[in-house]
Amino acid sequence: MSDISIIEKLNKKLPRPLKELKKISWITKGYVLNDKQQLTHLSIFKCRLNGEIPEEVFQLQHLAYLDIRENSITEIPVQIKNLKQLRYLDIRINAINKLPASFAELSKLERLYLGQNHFTSIPQEVEGLSGLNLIDFSENSISKGCESLLKAEQLKNIYLNNNQLTSFPFEMLTANQLDELVLLDNPLDEYSGTTRDKIGRLVL
Repeated sequence: MSDISIIEKLNKKLPRPLKELKKISWITKGYVLNDKQQLTHLSIFKCRLNGEIPEEVFQLQHLAYLDIRENSITEIPVQIKNLKQLRYLDIRINAINKLPASFAELSKLERLYLGQNHFTSIPQEVEGLSGLNLIDFSENSISKGCESLLKAEQLKNIYLNNNQLTSFPFEMLTANQLDELVLLDNPLDEYSGTTRDKIGRLVL
C-alpha cells in the first residue's frame, strides 16, 4: 500500500483531513512527501485521538518526524518499532507513563520529547536508544531512574525540569558527557557540586 493510500485511511479517523505541506513546523498539521512520494514528516497534534495512536501511523515505513502532541494518548504500542527511520518524536502533553520494550529498537531516534505526561520514573528503554541526542522529560512526576539516561551512548541534552527528583547520579558522569542538563524546579537535596568538565551547561 502506498503512503498516500495510508494517509487516506488515516484521514477517516481524524476531525479534519490532513494537507500535504512543503515543510512542517510546530504549529502546522499535515504531512510531507519526498520526491518518491514517500511520507517522511507527519504532524497530528491536537487531533482528538482518544487515547490511541491510529494503526496507520505505524505503516509509514519512511517516517522520520512524528508530532502527536496533545491527544490524550495513554500508551505507545509495540508497533512503534516499525518506524525504523524515525529521528524526531514529540509526544508531549499526553497521558503516557511507560514505554514498550520495543521502543529501544528505534536506533535512529535523535530527539525525544515526553514532557507533560505521567511518568514517575525514567523508563529503562531509553538506555537502548543508541542514536539519541536529546530527551525532554520536563513536567512529569519523575523521582528515580536517571541512571538509565546516563547509559544512553549519544545523549547530550537532558531536560528534567519540574519533576520530583531529590538527587541525580552526578557520580556516573564522565568528562564532556553532557552539553546541557536542566534540573530546575526539583526538590533536590543540597547540591554538592560536580566537575565542570562533565557538563557544558547545568541549570539547577
